[in-house]
Amino acid sequence: MKEALLGLANRVLHPLGLELARHRPGVSFEPVHDPADSYMPDPEYRAALLAELAGIAKPALADLLGGAGPTEERIASIVSDFWEIYRARPFRRQDGGSGFHNSFWLFTIARALEPRLIVESGVWKGHTTWLLTQACPGADVHGFDLTLKRVEGRSPAITWHEHDWSRYEFPVFDPARALVFFDCHVNHARRILEASARGFRHLVFDDNPPAHKLYSYGLPGVPTVAMVRAAGEARDQIAWLWCGQPVRFEIDRDELLRARQAIEHCAVLPDVGGPTRYGGFSFLTYVRLRAG
Repeated sequence: MKEALLGLANRVLHPLGLELARHRPGVSFEPVHDPADSYMPDPEYRAALLAELAGIAKPALADLLGGAGPTEERIASIVSDFWEIYRARPFRRQDGGSGFHNSFWLFTIARALEPRLIVESGVWKGHTTWLLTQACPGADVHGFDLTLKRVEGRSPAITWHEHDWSRYEFPVFDPARALVFFDCHVNHARRILEASARGFRHLVFDDNPPAHKLYSYGLPGVPTVAMVRAAGEARDQIAWLWCGQPVRFEIDRDELLRARQAIEHCAVLPDVGGPTRYGGFSFLTYVRLRAG
């Protein structure tokens, strides 16, 4: 009976990249979702997992960055570095923040792009801001949030701002060597136009469900990038239920269309939470804007 219930629970949790440990006498059911606590210590098995992750990253990075992308050796090195850094991270709980999936892609993209300027809008507890400094130790990293009260252990390697990113004037920078991560639940069309006006080209957005899946995210930045890409299908209003509560947004179609025209390339990043069984993944999406 217990095995049957466990199997049912795992079928429900599998889409979230989670699994309950198989029952053994005296062992409680615990989610298996963090490489700091649950992994194969054997070097050969660990190498197999890292090779699988590198295999997922290679075509994605070639698509994002153009051309052939980083070499296989370079990608293998990036994935190995991420594994060690993420396992030893100081942020042990990611409640409400980015887990393995988001962390993997942010680190991998940043390390491959090698930006000199990194901006994060919506830092929450500061985990991904810190992770970006680990990916690019020489970069100028800025973290923006309306409140920094939740940030744990403010790293001196980061310039912190307790206001919206749109209020800050950046010094002159190379658009090809700059990266912005938006995890602030603000209108994605607005953020695209703000970034374009400032000369940024490489953007990453979290919480990017299409319109018909908004119910699963509560209050993402509406319209999302997915909705911007489908601008021809846009409605003036959109509504859904989140945990039984009605949510409604007005859509600015002109803003939506201008944001769509600013996009040169867009790609939802492949899932690495499900294949690795480490949870915490989302609709993380890369956007490259047209040159000014």
